[in-house]
Order: sequence, then C-alpha cells, then structure tokens
Amino acid sequence: MTQVAAIGTYLPPWTVRERRVKGPDEDALTMAVAAGRAADPDATAHRVVLVTRDFPLLEGGNGAVLLAGLSLTADVAVSEVLGGAPAVLDQILGATDGTLVIATDDSATVTAAAAVLIGAEGAGGAGLEPVARQTRSLPTTVRAEDGTRHSYGDPRLQREIGVKSTVVRLGLADTQTVVAVVGAKARDIDAGGAIEDPNSSASGVIRALAAVIENRQAGGLLLAVEQSSVTAAKLTWDDGTQAPWIARDEAQARELPTFRTADGTGIPISLPAYARAFEPKLRWEAAVFDERPGIDTAPQFPPRARVAEDGGLVTDYRLEPLPRTGTVYTQTTIRIPVPDLPSPYSIAVIQLDGSPVRVLMKVTGVPAGEATIGQAGSVVLRKIADRAGVPDYGYAFWPETAEGGVHP
Repeated sequence: MTQVAAIGTYLPPWTVRERRVKGPDEDALTMAVAAGRAADPDATAHRVVLVTRDFPLLEGGNGAVLLAGLSLTADVAVSEVLGGAPAVLDQILGATDGTLVIATDDSATVTAAAAVLIGAEGAGGAGLEPVARQTRSLPTTVRAEDGTRHSYGDPRLQREIGVKSTVVRLGLADTQTVVAVVGAKARDIDAGGAIEDPNSSASGVIRALAAVIENRQAGGLLLAVEQSSVTAAKLTWDDGTQAPWIARDEAQARELPTFRTADGTGIPISLPAYARAFEPKLRWEAAVFDERPGIDTAPQFPPRARVAEDGGLVTDYRLEPLPRTGTVYTQTTIRIPVPDLPSPYSIAVIQLDGSPVRVLMKVTGVPAGEATIGQAGSVVLRKIADRAGVPDYGYAFWPETAEGGVHP
C-alpha cells in the first residue's frame, strides 16, 4: 500500500473567459515546481517523478531546473514520464517512501499542477491500494511528431467501447463504490455522485485525490481513465489518524492582462554563459565566507569570489539557502515592448526577509504597476524568456495580495 503524506496543488492566477490560464512567464515546469514546493516545502524528497504530456524540453531533460526549483540537490533521482491520468496513478501506486510525484498540465483544456509526497508504509493516515489495471488501445486522439493533434473523437465510441467496456471488463462498478473518476464522466460508468473530471489530465488525479481526502470518503475507488485504459485504486486510512496535509497554492483568479511583444530578434543564447549562470541563478543560494582581513561574513548573491586585504582571490566559500520571502524595496514598470519579453512588466528590488541581500527581479502574479514599496511577497520560479528554443528560467517576485497569501 502507498502512504500519502502530503498533497500540494497549484493553479495559475489568471483566467480567460473564466478558464484558468498560465501567464506568459509560466510553463509546465514552473507549475510543477509550485505544486512540488506546496507538497514538500522542507525539501525532504529523495526521488522525484514528473508526469505530463507537456514537457518544455523533449531532449536535454528538465530535471536540473526541477530539482533546483524544489531546493533538492542535483544527485536526487528524477524520472520524466509522458502520460495522463492512469500514468500518474500508476506512478503513485508504485512509489516508495520519500518520492515526490508531480503531475502538470499545460494544454488548451487544463492548466494546473499537483503533487503527492509519499510517506513511510504503516505510518498511518491515508493509503492507496492498487485494485485493477487494464491497458487497451483506442487512439481517438493522437499527436504527431510536429505537435499537430488529430482527433477522431466520437463521444459514443469513447464512452461505450472505451470507458464503459473497460470498467465492465474489470467488474469494478458492480462491486465497489466509485468516489472519483478522472478522464470520464461519472454517469458513463454508473457512478453517480462521484467526484469527476472528464479531462484525462495528469494533475486531475491528484486534485481528485485531495478532494476525496477532504471529504473523508475512505473505502471508495479512484478511477483514472485515458481513452480506453483504466487504473483503479482504493483509498483507505486508519480510524483516528490524521489525514494527509493538503496545501493549495491557488490564488483567486484575475483576468489575464494584455501583453505585447515587439518584433525582432531577442537576446541570443550563449550555452557556455547559460551553463556558467545555471547554478548561481537557479539554486537560490548565497556565498558565505569565513571572516578574515578584508572579508566579512555578509552573504553574497549571486555567489562569487572576493578579494582579501592582501590582494589574494578568495574562493573557498560555503553556500547557504536564501529566504524565499521578502518585501519590495523599490520598483518600476517598463511599458516599451521589446523582443522576447511580453510588455508591460514591472521589475523590483526585493529586500529578502531576515537577510541583508537585495535582489533585482521581475514581478509576477499581478498586473504590471500594481506592486508597491513595502509590499510583502514570495520568490517563485518563472520562465524569463525563450532563447532560440531554450527555456531560460529564473526567479520572480509574487506580491502578496488580499486575494492570495505568500506562496510556498
């Protein structure tokens, strides 16, 4: 049995026609980091599994940015799994203690992320037990190598031959109560009253699991469906034990502002410079030196060598994590469109909490010009730009507002 220790969810703060959408500086990876930090704020995981259909990089890997954003060391194992709802539930059911399973969606229908931190077996709380699995083929929706999506969707075909016949084959609905269905409508499998998400979204499985736990619906089945494949698990927990911790990074949504990007060639990428800057930019750590003549112990960000009183170059520093909360020291808004950068946008000098370090960052999560001096907020991973097809990540400042608090 898999033990669920904690769940984290993330929704972007923007809507278009009442549907949640990502901002111009978000993608599947930044949303995955937000959900992962919500589930594991103390960075205790020793293995990470990322499940999505929307990897920013299909070659070259996304693991290094993911680990840095989660404050995990670079030697933590990362698995990147392509898939939807059943793939996520399969990964959770097969995970061991200390695994962080993150699922994220960056599509035209679903924009969200969620994560589960797996605890030690027998520790109490909520558990997931595998019940049945059926992997079948009914390719009603396919995606070509160039990203073109082809849909041969026939709702009746999908319902009768895909979902319903698979559930009948497994004999699930007749013998046990279904409390949540992801990837199909509950009525299509005679599971009226169950929590449902008709989209076979990766994050939908974990979000449905969180809802079932919050409703204390132990003993029921959670079904994850994709076209004609189904994975089923049973949720249980010991009486009298505390339910898993659920943290929702879900700010109240606001209408997505209008952005402009100037035509022309943006800043070209230099891969040697990208490699040199990766650790200092994404690890969110400062260099701290032992005190000596000409050198004090004040943290230096980004980490860099210093010159001692005798003129020698000192490089033997240690790295210490920087706070991820702070306040706006000063700010300004840029309204002139430039290539690669959707405008307008605000930049701010942030005074980090409990630290002498001040950092210049873009402002995210609120319309340009809204941040004010003295406003509190948090440091979050964002995509700064796409440079020749390479996503360039960094940190931005999300001000705290009345609609949403400081983020993990």
